[in-house]
Amino acid sequence: QAIGAACLLRDLQNLQRVLVVCPVSLKAEWEEQIAKFTGLRAHLVMGLRQARQAQYRQPQSLFVVCNYEQVRQDLADINEHLRPDLVILDEAQRIKNWRTATARKLKGLVSPFAFVLTGTPIENRIDEVYSLTEFLDPRVFGSLFRFNREFYRFDVEGKVAGLQNLEALHQRLAPIMLRRRKDQIAEQLPDRVDNNYFVEMTAEQRGRYDEYELIVARLASLARRRPLTPKESDQLLQSLACMRMLCDTCYILDDTIT
Repeated sequence: QAIGAACLLRDLQNLQRVLVVCPVSLKAEWEEQIAKFTGLRAHLVMGLRQARQAQYRQPQSLFVVCNYEQVRQDLADINEHLRPDLVILDEAQRIKNWRTATARKLKGLVSPFAFVLTGTPIENRIDEVYSLTEFLDPRVFGSLFRFNREFYRFDVEGKVAGLQNLEALHQRLAPIMLRRRKDQIAEQLPDRVDNNYFVEMTAEQRGRYDEYELIVARLASLARRRPLTPKESDQLLQSLACMRMLCDTCYILDDTIT
């Protein structure tokens, strides 16, 4: 959707440059999806600082893809040389905490249009959505102090006692937030396919696994006769955790084994 909207803005508003900011692990995915849906080749910013500066001055594509760490270091160069017309933040929960250096830096990006993409606009506190909205348009909620007074309830000591005016919060967000709920798109999703693959353990894995399995069996038998002591309960949980890790690789517990 973000890629499609970017292309629509290119046609309607003559956008010349779109900056996509995402985690390092998703840069190749953005490159692939941009090629798939637009036929365009994205420019992935790579290299040391000097090389990146040259790429901001002469980008080779409508879409320029950076990771968050690069933007933190190159903010001034991006604003001066790349001058994006649209900024897309993927996994935008990276700026949900307005106190962090990443959030402060990202909010220094200058562009007339912006999208934020996240599956978790609110995880722990409603001021996380304030931070995301501030990137899009600081005028929606105004100052953080005003936001807190409007949507938090405080006790006589000034501590948070609950939330209030949530319907007003939803109404304020409605013009700028597009939500894709599962019940709305369920018919568009392919049927779920589950495949089970059984992989034999190596001899080393099996030997170590069996050692922990004996401990678990002994403690489970003991638990049927009497409550386990705190030390025994800890040993049971630790042994079960080690069994799970050994199903992956012995290296997790012993880095001398590859």
